[in-house]
Amino acid sequence: MKKTLLSLAVVASAFSGQSQVTCAGVSPANIVGNYEHTWADPAGADWATPDYLIPGNFIEDTLMLVDTGEPGLNPQGNPIAQEACAPLINDLSGKIAVIYRNTCEFGFKALQAENAGAIGVIIINRDDEAIGMGGGAEGLNVTIPVFMMTSSGGATIVAEMGNGPVVMFLGNKVGAFANDVGAGSAEALISPYGGSSTLIDNGFEVGLQMYNYGANPQSNITITANIDGPGGNVYNQVINAPTMNTGDTLSIFTGNTYAFPPFDLGGIGAYATGDYTLTYTLDMGVADDSDFDNVLTSTFTVNDNVISLSGINASDEPKAGTYPSNSTTEYQSCMFFLDANASSLALTGITFVPFTDTAVAALAGEEIFLNLYEWNDTWVDLADPLFTGGANNDWFTQLNQIGYETYYPASDNETGQPAYVPLTAPLVLVDNQRYLFCLQSFNPEVGFGYDGDLNYDGNQGITAMPVAPVYVDDTWFTGGWVGPSAASMALHVADASNIGLDEVSTLEGKAFPNPANDVVTVSVNANGNANLTVTDLAGKIAMSNAITLENGNAKVNIDALDAGVYVFNVELENGLTSQFNVVKK
Repeated sequence: MKKTLLSLAVVASAFSGQSQVTCAGVSPANIVGNYEHTWADPAGADWATPDYLIPGNFIEDTLMLVDTGEPGLNPQGNPIAQEACAPLINDLSGKIAVIYRNTCEFGFKALQAENAGAIGVIIINRDDEAIGMGGGAEGLNVTIPVFMMTSSGGATIVAEMGNGPVVMFLGNKVGAFANDVGAGSAEALISPYGGSSTLIDNGFEVGLQMYNYGANPQSNITITANIDGPGGNVYNQVINAPTMNTGDTLSIFTGNTYAFPPFDLGGIGAYATGDYTLTYTLDMGVADDSDFDNVLTSTFTVNDNVISLSGINASDEPKAGTYPSNSTTEYQSCMFFLDANASSLALTGITFVPFTDTAVAALAGEEIFLNLYEWNDTWVDLADPLFTGGANNDWFTQLNQIGYETYYPASDNETGQPAYVPLTAPLVLVDNQRYLFCLQSFNPEVGFGYDGDLNYDGNQGITAMPVAPVYVDDTWFTGGWVGPSAASMALHVADASNIGLDEVSTLEGKAFPNPANDVVTVSVNANGNANLTVTDLAGKIAMSNAITLENGNAKVNIDALDAGVYVFNVELENGLTSQFNVVKK
């Protein structure tokens, strides 16, 4: 998981040491592109692997899964024989070994592959993130490159290996080829939503960061940005780059010398519903010796009903391909939302994709909370010096809960399937208010879907705003899982002017801090005397008090409550009620 990601430069320059280290699919066409990765760096003194900060140091070859001959599956459902925790029985001569992470040290795995003839190693993580790898007891005996990929990236390449040979590039592209320009999806701007409603402005900034990796200078580079919509081409712009020497970077973003104009068809209501494809194409007038990173594409859909980070299907449901989770006590998967015209929207419900491995744990009857928060901390953006210098959780202290719903899957068959939860009452949003819409589980076996086909790294780097934070075991991670990730959550929205909100018997309420230790502040938009009834999730009354709301707030001592989740019911003297959940630590 990434706590923050603000590494994207916005000025043309020579690029930093890490940025040219690449893990990329070369062939076949449907696995081409850069993958999220880490690599075993010998600078840590626990590996004897190649130093890929040295320009031109790389391997490119065919992948092969390892095989120890051991029976059975690991907890992720992958063959134990493909973990390389014992000597291998297959010949990997001249191949890049593919290994699943699980029960033994990274260095031990890599050494088994090297002993079997492998020229490199890719370890597929069990979670949808790429983490640092310690060499362990055997790392200093490993002399071949070792890379780690995310679970979703690994799933993509392993699936394609079932269809035939897969070739990948591992290493430093600078100077590896004579003529070679390229760009990565982590440094390109895409639509801020995979599913974008006609009720919001569907325009966005267009741009990317590109490199001259090749040994030769290039003076005829063109970069094209093209968007095709349901009615044909709707955007086509070309940048003629300056002469670029080996190792030069060109950042094509608004505010720089070279920039694409924003994609703008005229604001709210101007965008036809249907599928759109954004394509960036790099050309230098001569054949590119390593062209797998010359074309980048991403898709988004304009519809009438939902807003989603993930892509959406024909039923306006979020797409999901991965289900990362590594919590032991509590997990929240969130979608960040901020819009200058949000007051035109009423949130009416949320569709999400729950998941558990039903061979390990049941999904039916599991309690899943939908938490709606205003994010009122005072930071400006992720570049705020206080944000980057302080503990990450310091910037999640003013999460004011403005609503919640509870969902109980009826069947194990719902795992991996979209589930719709309507809000008890529509929530009219506020212009320029930061929101977090979160899915919450206290069962470590329950996860939530993500769409691994969209990468918001570039967007987060340029806008300096979060995308999909996660909360895992008392810690917030601003950057989410990987990419930053596209959480599979579809916000169902309606025109706020058409929503009748006059006749209500309930008030919005919240408690803070939440989770809480001994004292919690109950906050309801009312004043005066009220009765507070606290029940556990089985409906048993755990506490009942009279409270007095002053300026909408009342402090409540919950020290006597056991740790767990409780439902707070506030009933005012005028009969209005408010209900919300509170987590007691």
